[in-house]
Amino acid sequence: MTARSEYHHLYNLSAWRRRLRPQHLEREPLCRACLRRGILNDGSLTSAGAEQTNARRRFLVVDHLIPHRGDRALFLDPGNLQTLCPDDHDQNKQRLETRGFSQERGSDGWPIDPLHPANQ
Repeated sequence: MTARSEYHHLYNLSAWRRRLRPQHLEREPLCRACLRRGILNDGSLTSAGAEQTNARRRFLVVDHLIPHRGDRALFLDPGNLQTLCPDDHDQNKQRLETRGFSQERGSDGWPIDPLHPANQ
């Protein structure tokens, strides 16, 4: 059994599907990472701000700030949630979790994450 399948059942909980996820999207209907870059993305854009041409990627992800790894309390904690577009969730956040720092850059082209090696 993979780690994902060990806790994937949590996404089928009524508390998640009918309450927590919809309430979060109502409170935060735009990608948080895109907002930091000045892009208002309701799921219809890529993380670069271009129109999302792939209809299957036109949605928003309710992401856990701290990976829950099956911890039900952390999974259902509304303070542990953020809204992300698929690009930021599937690419940028995964890189962050793997490397331990974000590759995100400011308007000057310099990495904005204080943990990025360029800022050490």
